[in-house]
Amino acid sequence: MAPRRPTPIQGPPSLKPVDVTQEYAGHHTEAAYGRWAPVYDLIFDLPFHPGRLAAARAAANAAGPEGEILVIGVGTGLELSLLPSNVRVTGIDISGPMLRAAEARVERKRLAQVRSLQVMDAGSLNFPDGVFDVALAPYVMSVIPRPERALEEAWRVLRPGGSLVVMNHFAAPGGLRKVIERKMETAASWLGWHPNFPYSVVGDWIKTRPDARIAQRSELPPLRLFTLLRIDKAVVSSEEVAFDSDRE
Repeated sequence: MAPRRPTPIQGPPSLKPVDVTQEYAGHHTEAAYGRWAPVYDLIFDLPFHPGRLAAARAAANAAGPEGEILVIGVGTGLELSLLPSNVRVTGIDISGPMLRAAEARVERKRLAQVRSLQVMDAGSLNFPDGVFDVALAPYVMSVIPRPERALEEAWRVLRPGGSLVVMNHFAAPGGLRKVIERKMETAASWLGWHPNFPYSVVGDWIKTRPDARIAQRSELPPLRLFTLLRIDKAVVSSEEVAFDSDRE
C-alpha cells in the first residue's frame, strides 16, 4: 500500500502565510530563511546532525508508539527521516520555501509518518490545547523573534504528561567563544538567528511553570556547542484541581 501523503503545505484558515510574516517582529527571519532554503541542507546538515539525531530520539522515546509529535521550525525537514515510522508527525515553519523543500523530502523518502506540513507562526499555533504528546523545537529558539511566546504556545498544545524537547545553541558564559558570538550578533538579522542567545530565556521561562520539570539536559557535539533539553509537563491530579478550585 502506498504511504499516506502529508497534508499539502497550507496556512491555517485564520492565519494566511503572508499575514504570519507580517505578524513577526520584522520580516528578517522569513526573508533570511527564504535565502537559506536552496543551500540549507548543504550547510546545516552534517554539523548539526548529532544534535538532530539526539533530539529526534528523545522526542520519539517521549512520544512512544503512535504518539503525536509537533516539529516546530521543521525547515527543510532534516529531522523527519530521523523520526520512527510508528509516530505521527506534524511540521510547521514560517518559511514557505523551506516547507516546499520539506514536502519534497517527504515525497522522495516516502515518510508516511509525516501527516501534515503547514506554514504557521510558532508564537500563534493554530491547534487546540493538549493535542500533542511531544513538541520538538530543533535549533529554533534563537531564530524566532519571541521565544517566550513560542514556548508558551508549545506548552499549551502539549497534553499533560507530554514533553517539550528543545535543541539549541546557547551563548557561552565567557572566553573567546563569547567574544566571537557577540561579534556575530551584529549580523543576526542577515543570518536569521541570534548567535549570542542566552540560556536564561528558556531557563527563566521554565521557572515560571510549576508544571515543568527538566527531565534531561545534555551538551552535544560538535565541541559541546549545542544543548538538548527535555522538559516534561506534569499531570495535574483531580485532587490538585479541586484544591486549586477551593482556594479560588
